[in-house]
Amino acid sequence: MTLETIKQEYEFDCLSRGHSSNTMRAYKTALRQFLEFALLNEAEYADQLTTLVIRSFAAHCMNQLSAAGAHARLRVVKSFLRWATEEGYFPVNPMERVKMPRLKQKVLDAVPAQDMKRLLLAASQSATPLKYQALLAVLFDTGVRVSELNNLELRDILPTQCLMVREGKGGKDRVVPISRPTLKLVNRYLRDERPDSPLPFLFLVNEESGYSNVSVYKLLERLCRRAGVKRYGPHAFRRGFAVNYLRNGGDQFTLMRVLGHTNTTMTNRYAVLNTNDVQDVHRRASPMNALR
Repeated sequence: MTLETIKQEYEFDCLSRGHSSNTMRAYKTALRQFLEFALLNEAEYADQLTTLVIRSFAAHCMNQLSAAGAHARLRVVKSFLRWATEEGYFPVNPMERVKMPRLKQKVLDAVPAQDMKRLLLAASQSATPLKYQALLAVLFDTGVRVSELNNLELRDILPTQCLMVREGKGGKDRVVPISRPTLKLVNRYLRDERPDSPLPFLFLVNEESGYSNVSVYKLLERLCRRAGVKRYGPHAFRRGFAVNYLRNGGDQFTLMRVLGHTNTTMTNRYAVLNTNDVQDVHRRASPMNALR
């Protein structure tokens, strides 16, 4: 059977498991490039795909992309070939002995509390202060992804002081707690500033349109410039939520559930504490300090 046919079946399987459109777009791009490379190396059929071809593709990715970009592309190929092996298209996974690129763990941008205060102040001086403050607060207080923020509807504000996040990554719903101050900002925005519109979305650009990923990025860029802080994208607020949640005494497993992760591996990438955080924890938990 051709690799192209197996790829198409894999994509159908991913769709049936509820993968989002963004995930499917990334999968299709990575697999298209992998199959084009395989075809150039005379591997059109499953029995022609060898470990050597996959290693050559891995080297090609490392030459063309950053380590993180190569790792992301090869993760898709690894998932595809593991699935294909389980389905019986390969007797042995041809990628089993291929090493993934080593990633350096670095501390990614996370919005600190002091910059959040400056952003809220900048938002309060804008043309729509209640909307911008509420939007910032939801990002920082719940850790929702930008696509999840854009898809929030009025019905998703639950009476239990929570938000219903519908069809998050992987097509999964989850309930996310929201603090009283954030809920107060959201309610003030709904009462005084939200346009009268038939659209169901919580945050609206105007009465005829909701927010998109691009429009949120542009809004945050403007607010960061006004606030005099470094430029933060939506994911920096998600990481800021994770880091500050742990600093304030939250536990890792609850954080995993709030962020919508299925295991702690991804959560750990978001919640990388800096040296000062580690020192603070050590001071509180040190066995030698406890002896005193």
